[in-house]
Amino acid sequence: MRKKSEERRQAILDIAAQMFNESGFEGTSMSEISVRLGGSKATLYNYFSSKEEIFIEVLLQQAGDQFNLTFASLVESDDLRATLQRFGAMYLQAILRPEIIAARRLILYHAERSKMGQVMYERGPKRGWTMVAEFLKTAMARKQIRETDAWIAALQLRGLLEAEWMETRMLGVATSVTAPKIRDSVERATDAFMRILAL
Repeated sequence: MRKKSEERRQAILDIAAQMFNESGFEGTSMSEISVRLGGSKATLYNYFSSKEEIFIEVLLQQAGDQFNLTFASLVESDDLRATLQRFGAMYLQAILRPEIIAARRLILYHAERSKMGQVMYERGPKRGWTMVAEFLKTAMARKQIRETDAWIAALQLRGLLEAEWMETRMLGVATSVTAPKIRDSVERATDAFMRILAL
């Protein structure tokens, strides 16, 4: 029974993902999802409490594997700079994807009208950057960088990595980002980070 329930839940997410891609968040309703699913609206609400919850689940599924690989790339190494550069390149490639930018715009737009932003933050960025903080705490213990608040250090790294790209991508000024440009900006960001936390 549990397997069937999980299959039904996944079917809802698959249909919702297709509809969000076709009609956007605003143009998709719970009623339309249930019609396309071939079930009742009540059945849909047995699995998800709102359209926002479905959207977050769809987004986490679509982006999850790439973000998991990105944050999992942070492993102890004698070459901290190279590890951070590899992580930074993977991170930027993930967050600058058109679908991630579109989802981020949507979440920011709805953040004050619903709990979408808070839920997404708790289940996405907060988890990932907590992993970065733990990694940096280990690097501090190994005397690779000076000791400081690891969570603040993680946020500083994030800010440096995103600094050259996020605003222009969010506002549609930069529509594509090449791998060489990402590599160069990541090198500048990690150099600045290493200088900030130099022993």
